[in-house]
Amino acid sequence: MATIEQRVAELVAPVLEEKGIELWGVKLINNPKRTTLQIFIDKKDGGVTIDDCTNVSLELNGIMDVEDLFNHPYFLEVSSPGLDRYLFTFDQVCAYTGREMNVEVSMPIANRRRFRGILEKVDGDLLFLKVDNDVYEIAWPNVSKAQLIPVI
Repeated sequence: MATIEQRVAELVAPVLEEKGIELWGVKLINNPKRTTLQIFIDKKDGGVTIDDCTNVSLELNGIMDVEDLFNHPYFLEVSSPGLDRYLFTFDQVCAYTGREMNVEVSMPIANRRRFRGILEKVDGDLLFLKVDNDVYEIAWPNVSKAQLIPVI
């Protein structure tokens, strides 16, 4: 069965594509006081503007209301991925080979779950992350979170 994030992605991706906007990722944040649905969008030429986010938000609000995926109130946030972007897919991670990132894993590697280092290379579904003087082999299916460290 698909997760809420997957169902939202399937609904909104075609709408965004018609506007020349790419769905970067979907993140659902549940906490006792409120549920927030974050939708990250990107554009290859010129990046995402505030107007893009506003227009997409208005259109997606209507779609989400019709689809009625939530049985409780939620907040919809539409934004660009930003400089410290979350990396949702394997292809997104691969595109940032040579860059510094934070990676969290589900199953510990060398008694660690969190790594901050340079993605040296990718081979098959293995990420080779250099942390200080050590290189860790991290299988993509074990990655629970990946986030780019911005270069300023």
